[in-house]
Order: sequence, then structure tokens, then C-alpha cells
Amino acid sequence: MEITNKYMRVAYTLLSHRDGECEEVEKTTREQPFGFLTGVGYTLDAFEENLKELKKGDKFDFTITSADAYGEYDPDHVQDFDREVFTIDGKFDSAHIFAGNVVEMMRADGSPILGTVKEVTPLKVTMDFNHPLAGCDLQFVGSVVESRQATDAELKKFYDSLKASCSCGGGCSGCNSGSCGDGGCEGGCCH
Repeated sequence: MEITNKYMRVAYTLLSHRDGECEEVEKTTREQPFGFLTGVGYTLDAFEENLKELKKGDKFDFTITSADAYGEYDPDHVQDFDREVFTIDGKFDSAHIFAGNVVEMMRADGSPILGTVKEVTPLKVTMDFNHPLAGCDLQFVGSVVESRQATDAELKKFYDSLKASCSCGGGCSGCNSGSCGDGGCEGGCCH
């Protein structure tokens, strides 16, 4: 019998590889591991696929290509906006709009999207809507701290948190796709 939902905690170092360069992006420890449920769409599919058969104490070292992670870097996802877009009460929002800061904006359909401020000039603000790790191969090196079947309570808590993030009556906030119905997200989950 295959376990479809596991609860896992892993300690790892995440290295990004792009254009021959290697950079440490993130590190979790045995004392503060990354915990997640498998089979619910919370993590990258390839990340989960590499870990789901491992047991407590197992070590791992695998690389996920950019195509299976956050995709290739797309220069078309870099856009210029007039500074006026970022004004509040007639004043430019310099507290939030500065190079390197990540801000939430709205797509034409009203759904949120995160972008990184690349440059601020007297006339324009350049925003990059690529994921910060787009174009990078991701190497995970670490060990499994815990791996067991998820409990019904853990699954319920996860799905309840998705329902709580929905603003039903007009669509889901925090969902990848689908629509709200009966107080929950249908057709998509948060990542």
C-alpha cells in the first residue's frame, strides 16, 4: 500500500547554479528543519520526488534543473512603469519602492503577483516578475530529520489553512487556479 501523504522534515543547504556560478541560497538545520506534507502541491514536484522515498537519517544530494524548478529567466517579465503608479496621496512610496525590494502588485485580472524592484529613476520604476531563482539549477544537500505518514489532523490543518486564505464570493486569493466554492479552493492549491 503506497502512502500518498507523508510528513517530512529535512535539513539542507540549497545551492543555486547559474552560468557557472554557485551561490548558497538557503540553509536549514536539524534543530530548525524544513517541514512539509507530500502530495499536496506545497513544494516543487521534483523536490518532493527526490525525497519522498527516503527515511529518517537518509542523506541526499540532488540537483533540480531550472526547467523543473522555477523555469528559465524571461527578459519579457521585466517591465518599466511610470513612477506615478507607485504614488500614495501624491507622494512616491520610497519606503517600499527601492532597488532589491520585493513588492506585491496586481495583474490585469486582479490577481496578485510579486515583483522585485530592479531600478528606480526619476521617471520610471523597473520591475522584474521572474522568480528570484529563475534560470538556476537548484542543488539540495542534506539529510532527512523525519519521514512518516501524515496524520489526518495534519492534513486537515493544511487544507483549513488554504480555505482561510480564500476570499470567496469573488475568487481565490492564494490559489494557483480554480474558483472558490463552498468556502474552499477548487482546482488549485497554494505553493
